[in-house]
Amino acid sequence: MGTPPSANGDARPKTRGCPTVPLWDKVRADPADFNCWTALIGAAERTEDVLKIRAVYDAFLAEFPLCYGYWKKYADAEARLAGIDGVEHVYERATHAFPYSIDLWTQRASHAIAMRRDAEKVRELFESGLAYAGTDWLAHPLWDKYIHFEQHSGCGSPVHVSRLYGRVLRVPLKELDKYWAGFDAFVTNRSPSAVIPPEELRAIDAAVGGTAHPGATASVTAASATAPRAATSNGGGDGAEEAAEAAARAAATEAAGGEDPRLLRFRDVRFEAYRATAIVRATREPFEHGVKRPYFHVKPLDDAQLSNWDTYLDNEERVGDVSSVTRLYERCLVPCASYPSFWLRYARWQASDAGQGVAAARAALQRAANVFCKRDVEVHFALARFEEVVGDVDAARAAYAHVADDVAPGLLRCVVERANLERRAGDVDAAKDTYERAMQVEKSREGAGSKAYGVLACKYAAMLHEACGDVEGARAVYERAADAGEGANALVWDGWLNFERSVGSFANVRAVVERCCDVFDERRASGGSQPGLCPRLPERDRRRLSSALVEYADLVGTADELADAERAHERRFPARHHGGDGDGGGEDGGGRKRSAAAAGVEDVAAHHAAYYAQRGYQLPAQYYHQ
Repeated sequence: MGTPPSANGDARPKTRGCPTVPLWDKVRADPADFNCWTALIGAAERTEDVLKIRAVYDAFLAEFPLCYGYWKKYADAEARLAGIDGVEHVYERATHAFPYSIDLWTQRASHAIAMRRDAEKVRELFESGLAYAGTDWLAHPLWDKYIHFEQHSGCGSPVHVSRLYGRVLRVPLKELDKYWAGFDAFVTNRSPSAVIPPEELRAIDAAVGGTAHPGATASVTAASATAPRAATSNGGGDGAEEAAEAAARAAATEAAGGEDPRLLRFRDVRFEAYRATAIVRATREPFEHGVKRPYFHVKPLDDAQLSNWDTYLDNEERVGDVSSVTRLYERCLVPCASYPSFWLRYARWQASDAGQGVAAARAALQRAANVFCKRDVEVHFALARFEEVVGDVDAARAAYAHVADDVAPGLLRCVVERANLERRAGDVDAAKDTYERAMQVEKSREGAGSKAYGVLACKYAAMLHEACGDVEGARAVYERAADAGEGANALVWDGWLNFERSVGSFANVRAVVERCCDVFDERRASGGSQPGLCPRLPERDRRRLSSALVEYADLVGTADELADAERAHERRFPARHHGGDGDGGGEDGGGRKRSAAAAGVEDVAAHHAAYYAQRGYQLPAQYYHQ
């Protein structure tokens, strides 16, 4: 999704010298280049060719569906070049791609009104827009348009308008106060039957005598007592009760200063709703002030705005219901669409007990992976792990394959993740095959001495050892990797040494060091012609491995094994002395004679220090010298 048409596609211009051709090539090479896209749009519109314009807008809006202004430009181009028939289709696609856009729903409804669509069709559009975005802090343009339609189109009635006001007064919008003022002005001096919904009017009629406005209560009661007598004296009949009620309302109206008590009660109920909503609005207002850019843009947000969204979401998750939290996430993911962390947070919340469940969580991850963060491997890995957790292993495999084939070819982590998936799924052979194929590819590409090959070998062996309990299989991987790399892969030797240490065999640790280090002397002695012998590692690597054997012997070996390891290290890497006899001895700084063994141990001490330093230990010098 979002890939520009190919050179063989019917939408790409084929005319040599067309100004859009090189721009197509640029956006194909880098679909995230927003400036290049806008240049392509401008070039296409200058051609006045509706097919080319459609191709450009379709490709661009697949890549950037939250750019509501370009949906409007697309609709305008359709109206200008192809007539109004295509405009509605563009807006339909727009609200499907970006359903939480106030602007798009308002534009779509306005177009339907201008085209004199059926009133119920227009209402359906407004209701769909409000269902998605009606609670947005800045949703007032859509509410305003809807109220205006019902009030001035001739299709609605005052009841329709008052119903809308009643709904909007329960939504904590920025413009809430405006709607209370509008409602108050609208119902003032109107007949109750004209503005109060029938079902509510019946309830008010039943209660108005007992709980009406305080100033009207006494008059209502008195009038209700005298009215039946008046009706009887007038002969009774079918209109007696209605006359009584009319008399009671007239008396109450007079006591209430000329306003019908039913209208006052209707107004009071709405006022209480408005007041309760205003309290909710006040809790959200500080967060809304921190939203400086509520729309999508390719430029990054500053840290303050990102932090504000995190805090806002925390608050809404704590106090809001599922609907309000969902809508806030959707609002957040307009300006934060390019930030994987918010998508992952949304999916986690949806998958939690507080959210809407597995389907909603999957939808969030798929939107992130397929549209908004499609080049981010963490999003794809999250989708794969999610599918595995919910039991769809095939979907997880597909997600990893997409990363390996399209998102980040050659990514080592993807190999590890795919192998671990197969192992957890119970198919150890498939896990092994994943590593084997990846190692073969790396060997043919960079050679078995490469860092990537070494990482793969170590991860492969670790899986066999730690997850499968296959010690011999892990050892065989290291042996094969060392041979394949002709002994020049330091990562393989390091991994092998650490593996043998974890197994706990001193003899095997020593064998690895001897194979890595001593074989070089044999090779030199033979002129490098002996088959199976390894080329020389850099001295720093061999010295490090030899020092590690001395350190390991010191930890777990016997006194004889430690002495043998120290002597072997000194033989391999003779210490540089300040002078002395030919036995390799020398003098220390105080003029005292040092043996070769002592010099060797001093050399080993330095490398021990380096060994511990690599692992975060800072040991004092006296640890080595007493």
